[in-house]
Amino acid sequence: MAIQEMTLKQAEMNRWIELSNKGIINAISGLSQMIGRHVETTALRAKHIPIKHATDILGGPEACAVGVYLAVSGSANGHALLVYEPKTAFALIDMLMEIPPGSTNTLGEMEQSALGEMGNIMGSFFLNTLADITGLKLCVSPPSVIMDMAGSILDAVLADMMRDSDVAVIMEATFSTQDRQVNGTFLVLPSPDLQRALLGNGTR
Repeated sequence: MAIQEMTLKQAEMNRWIELSNKGIINAISGLSQMIGRHVETTALRAKHIPIKHATDILGGPEACAVGVYLAVSGSANGHALLVYEPKTAFALIDMLMEIPPGSTNTLGEMEQSALGEMGNIMGSFFLNTLADITGLKLCVSPPSVIMDMAGSILDAVLADMMRDSDVAVIMEATFSTQDRQVNGTFLVLPSPDLQRALLGNGTR
């Protein structure tokens, strides 16, 4: 029984990573359309880690981080969360606003708007991909942009997940345009309800 459960969990995790990879690739396509320039992923890595260690990839729970959060609703409820170290978020803003690298060093209203729009586009394209594959109807809320300690940004989402799961899928991506490259981390944090719905539907 233990071996069967382990095999099932690994199969589910592999399926979720497969779905996430397809979603991220489509999300990058959406980002390209948003800025009017080709953006590609020169590296895309998916891995699952213990939820309790999720903040470690950002330097620990007290490290400063920037998050773009979207609530997911429809056939199932869940979360979509982009989380970056501040220097990565600033580099992305420079890319989005087509200004020289190193120009952004604060997160004002204009910068938050740029990140929020990016999160909205990428989150929508990501979820549309999953919806097309599984046949589910998924919608996202307007984005919320937060700059705070990593623990504060992640705590509420992780607490929801830990009621039913002990692992999270982490997507690490390198975004590149013709003249610059930005490394980022996309935390795919589905609620148990959303993950069950996605894994319970086969490819259409």
